[in-house]
Amino acid sequence: MKNFGLIGKNISYTISPLLHKEISKIYNLPLNYTTFDIKGTEDFYIFLKSLKSPSNDISGLNITIPYKKEVLKIADFISKEVEEIGAANCIKISNGKLEIYNTDYYGILKTFEKMKLTISKKDIYILGTGGAALAVAKVLKDLDANIFFVTRNKNSKETLFKNLIDYKELQLKKGYLLINATPVGTTPATTLSPVSKDIIKNFDILFDLIYNPKETLFLKWGKELGKQVENGLYMLVVQAIRAQEIWWDLKNLDYERLYIIISDKI
Repeated sequence: MKNFGLIGKNISYTISPLLHKEISKIYNLPLNYTTFDIKGTEDFYIFLKSLKSPSNDISGLNITIPYKKEVLKIADFISKEVEEIGAANCIKISNGKLEIYNTDYYGILKTFEKMKLTISKKDIYILGTGGAALAVAKVLKDLDANIFFVTRNKNSKETLFKNLIDYKELQLKKGYLLINATPVGTTPATTLSPVSKDIIKNFDILFDLIYNPKETLFLKWGKELGKQVENGLYMLVVQAIRAQEIWWDLKNLDYERLYIIISDKI
């Protein structure tokens, strides 16, 4: 039996335990999956250091908000995609060493393929500048998009974010795709949207990385305006499958099958 889990802050909304339980059933993998709700950065580092102990029985972790950047400071091995993105969402613990990967990239790429998007040279706006936004930007860069980051305080952000605008400036913009890479609208705060309906109407397509609820207010408004919309469930499924491939040294697991099963359960 191998032990895995999700580490983040305020993650009671997550369906990751259900997701990985289904993976265990489908592929007959003997695993347990637990959530670790860590309230601050100092506690996060203490927890990760404990994973290097000989007594540790955890083999791998997924990482979510707000620790996807912080984990780079303590990792023993950083994969190529993490070096390029600047954020990680997957840890493999091997012989007391923390190896970090980014499976969000693969989940986002496959979601864009599912949506049948034509991204090259299109203007695409990303709400947020956290770890998830960095993975989204890397995919978009590889697909030759024109990328714009939207933040509430553009003067306080790192210089690595080019084409940075604030939400007031966003009101004057139009584009092909608007992506919510913030936690705004996540259960239980389902009455919130990161932007107004007046902003949403200026974009052709909406993608929300949130999967709980399945339809955020952001996406609901998009549907009311006749936009193509997509939530983060497909991305979640694909990145989870990729994480299990890393943890068990497997290849080519079927994320389509898992997506159908999970879609019926939530």
